[in-house]
Amino acid sequence: MKMSDIVCHNSPNDKPSVTNVNESNYHLRKNQMAALRTLAFACAGLSVFSGFGAEASSNDAPSSTSSSKEDRYKKPKTVTSHGKAEHIRVHADAHSYGATSSSIADKLPTTFLQQTQTTNVVTHQVIEDMTPQTMEDVAKYVPGISIGNNFGGTQDDLMKRGFGAVDDGSILRNGVRMPTGRNFDLATTERVEVLKGPASLFYGMQEPGGVINVITKQPRKTWGANLGTTWSSLGGGYGHFDVGGPLTHGLSFRLVGSYKNENYWRNFGSNRQKLLAPSLRFERGRFTADVSYEWAKYNNTLDRGAVFSNGRAVSGPEKRLDESWAKSFGERHLLATTMEYRLTEHDRIRLSGGWNRDNYHDRQADPSAYNAVTGILTRRYRSNTGTIRANGYASLDYLSNHVLWGMKHDLVVGADYENRQQNQGAFIDGTRQGGFYPADPVYGLLKPVGPINNSNSDWRQHINSASGYLKDNIHLGHGLILAPGVRYQFFHITYGGRRPYVQTTDASYTKPLPFVALVYQLGKRVSFYGDYSQSFTPNQLDAGSVLEGGYKPTMGRQFEVGARYQDRFLTADVALYNIHKKNVQQSAGLDETGNTLQRLAGLVGSKGVEASVAGKLDKHWNILANYAFTYARILRDTPADEGKLVANVAKHTGGGYLTYETALPWLQTTMRIGAGARYVGRRAGDLNNTFWLPSYTTVDAFASWHTGQLLGHDTSLQVNAVNLANKAYFVSTAGTPLRVSWGQGRTVHVGIEVGF
Repeated sequence: MKMSDIVCHNSPNDKPSVTNVNESNYHLRKNQMAALRTLAFACAGLSVFSGFGAEASSNDAPSSTSSSKEDRYKKPKTVTSHGKAEHIRVHADAHSYGATSSSIADKLPTTFLQQTQTTNVVTHQVIEDMTPQTMEDVAKYVPGISIGNNFGGTQDDLMKRGFGAVDDGSILRNGVRMPTGRNFDLATTERVEVLKGPASLFYGMQEPGGVINVITKQPRKTWGANLGTTWSSLGGGYGHFDVGGPLTHGLSFRLVGSYKNENYWRNFGSNRQKLLAPSLRFERGRFTADVSYEWAKYNNTLDRGAVFSNGRAVSGPEKRLDESWAKSFGERHLLATTMEYRLTEHDRIRLSGGWNRDNYHDRQADPSAYNAVTGILTRRYRSNTGTIRANGYASLDYLSNHVLWGMKHDLVVGADYENRQQNQGAFIDGTRQGGFYPADPVYGLLKPVGPINNSNSDWRQHINSASGYLKDNIHLGHGLILAPGVRYQFFHITYGGRRPYVQTTDASYTKPLPFVALVYQLGKRVSFYGDYSQSFTPNQLDAGSVLEGGYKPTMGRQFEVGARYQDRFLTADVALYNIHKKNVQQSAGLDETGNTLQRLAGLVGSKGVEASVAGKLDKHWNILANYAFTYARILRDTPADEGKLVANVAKHTGGGYLTYETALPWLQTTMRIGAGARYVGRRAGDLNNTFWLPSYTTVDAFASWHTGQLLGHDTSLQVNAVNLANKAYFVSTAGTPLRVSWGQGRTVHVGIEVGF
């Protein structure tokens, strides 16, 4: 567990008290991240925007975790978000694994029992205890998420309820679509919110499985700093600093920096990253503004993993099948601003904008064929010499809380614009070379040289989108909430490549996307809900991918029903859903040149059940448990594929984590210990289900000690162990038996952090 950023403590036995906050102050805080973004961009004349669509998640505060570490020992507050009659408990317990509210589904803070769709929150306490390193680690704590093709461990591909792809736009940073390969950083993340099912109403072009919003740390309201370092059992480690506070009246800042240089878990390789993230917040009267920037330079191992033959891996996890120069490296920039102005006690305007860019390169030792008789693996050198992925976004929202004809309305009306670009430079494609034996590898035979492949070079994909949307949560009385909504979506896509350039796609599409939900709250602890929603998004192709057949956008719809329970300590929910998606892009293996073949399946369906429990059992015990049954299969396609399961999606997944906290009798020390297990069932390895990844269970554990009395500073020591049993398992495939990703072996991290 990491230490608090300040030296202000409550007694461990103190129960959270509830105090009222002046509503105007509350709304001013919400306004911060919404306005500066787009205005700053417009003034600068930028042509692309990429701002906080769900900015409320981060600034509207209603979350189960403290908005920053310095608030960790402060008592929770209550804010009035929907008029006088209703209060939202913002920080019910800073140490809880359960979230009492979220903003991801409504752009407004909404209590757990009144949310219109299924949401999950990975709270700040979970992140502190478990210290996840990637979004794949975060997914352990959320039901219904599988890992897809992660491109050798360098990209996020999280399949929500059976749907998702690399760079599908479903991972957001403070509500802004992210194009970068990896989207989670421990140093900058406050919490993670997940919205299940179609999220196009507020988040535009999306897959029907849902979206994930990574909410970053905000500027500090009180001065503080902390410095930490972490040692890895693999060799190397990680260091970070976090400093901030008020500069003048109404102006505060935060600066987070980190450096990572850690050995890779297999027999060679390393992961390195430098990161710097400043942010500013300005508050004056009814106006609030935020601006944030993040720069990162990365150099990570690209590990193609295992090769399967006759249904099993041809070698173990100890020795890699590629070369030491196999890397992904580049530099990313993220800029975001938000301004919000409160018009009246019940009305405000939020203007959001932002921009992000990832300059990506890679070098691959790519397996192209395996001879089961001779045991020889044929490989070749391939390289993206320079790919630019950039997103821009701008939104204008009107948010209102009013009582009309005796019914309370929580209204959001808005419009947004988005520009997405992916431009690939020269693609190097070396000659195929044999002589490599996975059972007894000899490295250095394959050299990182080769000619430019003109057919795979200069691929470009540009998408422009403009939309308007509306949602009104109508409180009918007697515990009933009716939530109608609609989005009118337009997008234009162009795609092409090769040298000389050939454009293969130039198309525009429009579609209205209706939404409706009904919530019935039965007393103070139980609610039931049902919703219908749709999704609409272009089928996006990775640079160099080959599409079989004509181009079509993909459309989805979902029916969902669920129930929720909440008391002082715990939150629990269960949901049943049925999703259909048309024109689903599927990986169909490799063509004769080694490019990934993509094809559109006629109809894919996913239905299932998800359940989760999170929060405290009592003042000492925290619990986090989840289970999901996901039945995702091809419903209509070629006769050979109909009825096949979607690759990488397990029918059964689940996990359970238990943490114990107690005070020790010296130096005001608090100790936390915890452990948990994660189960993932058997998964299909490719489109035709010709091979399977076996099920696996991994066990993680941690222990932490925190004291505020060591040399007058807050100090924490923490030990985390991942995959304690050193289980050999497979995370996912790229849709071919030649590219199967291993799961990480046993790794121990020991960290110490000091607060000033």
